[in-house]
Amino acid sequence: MQIEYDVKNAEFKDWKLRNLYHLLGATRTSLVEGGNWLVSRIYPTGPILHERDLNYIYKGVWGMHSSGVHASILSKCFRWIETALKPNGDFYFEEEPQYHKIGLRGYRAFTILKVAAWVDDPLAHNNSVLERLMQYQDRTGGVYDYIGEKPGKIEDPVTHFTALNTSFFGHTMVALDRKEAALKTGEWLRRFVEANVKYIHEKGIMYTETDIRGNLKIEIADPDSILGTVNLVDAKQEFWQVGVVMSYLALLYDVMRTRWGFNETEAQPMLKMALELNEFESRMPLYTYRYPSKCKVGWGAGELLRVLSKYRLGTQDQIEKALNNTKNTLETTFIDNQLPNGAWSCDHYVVSKKDVEYQFEYKPLKGLVNVPAYPLPGTKTSFIEPEELAGEFLGEMKAGEDGIVALIDSIVDKS
Repeated sequence: MQIEYDVKNAEFKDWKLRNLYHLLGATRTSLVEGGNWLVSRIYPTGPILHERDLNYIYKGVWGMHSSGVHASILSKCFRWIETALKPNGDFYFEEEPQYHKIGLRGYRAFTILKVAAWVDDPLAHNNSVLERLMQYQDRTGGVYDYIGEKPGKIEDPVTHFTALNTSFFGHTMVALDRKEAALKTGEWLRRFVEANVKYIHEKGIMYTETDIRGNLKIEIADPDSILGTVNLVDAKQEFWQVGVVMSYLALLYDVMRTRWGFNETEAQPMLKMALELNEFESRMPLYTYRYPSKCKVGWGAGELLRVLSKYRLGTQDQIEKALNNTKNTLETTFIDNQLPNGAWSCDHYVVSKKDVEYQFEYKPLKGLVNVPAYPLPGTKTSFIEPEELAGEFLGEMKAGEDGIVALIDSIVDKS
């Protein structure tokens, strides 16, 4: 039987709301399915909490928390992570690959401690861990990748800071309510974006690397490298550089106003730079969202959308761009690329257009991804296991969900 709808008298008159409800429902379904898959990968049905490599679990706790798994599962995960705790306050297993236990030393700890703080796990109150954590921040506000092995001393600092580690460290400082460190982080990232504004506007390029003083590195020696810049053309890049910084600056604006007593004028510089990144991202072609490295854009745009909606800030154009950036990531990067079992493919993380893996496509066709499940022999890429990728995607999807909910609330409140 055909039913005729009187659109004017329909229960949902606003089709924009209907579309947001539809996206919200799909996002929540994807979160649950992904969380269930992660839990299914806990030993003995998977490598989590068994393989002595924190890469299987450090983002897993983020994703499990974001997808709503039971608190007892998270507690079990944190107790296992504690077995990797060293006397100096760092986390790693001796048998891990060098890049995992050295190159990701700080990054993994920041991610773990953020979630531990959210759920008030004992790890978030471990003085040895917290003291070590604070040593990763330089007096400039930037954050090191790796500082050596001796507690209480920066033994082996790198020659630059990364926006990635600095942003993740900032999120952890907010979770731990470490105001001074969080503000120093925000100021470093604000200056980082501000230094990029000229290049973003004039060239459509964001430079992503700095020297030890925080100055942008604008000379790129290898034209085939995907490191050092993000542009508005190439399909496969470090797109996450835009999203991770946006996520922290937007969050810090919110926390400065709601928790730490700053007024709108005092917090505005953080939001202003987040909006610059939002504008830059809005110029990206849709095809760029098919690549897994878009993931943190969902986090950044979702966080910004939540903040703009909460405070009734931004122009209509800025809100629409934050929504579209969130929507593109949720739909294309996350939901479209999710496999029938709730997982996502592994990721062969390339650093050059010359890498064979640069040709890989991650979009499933009929439930299958045409990507090798293991690293290629002699590869120069970093291999990201599906468990790690799922944990991150779920955490970032949750930020997107929160942004959509906040926007719906702001629209409903006006009606």
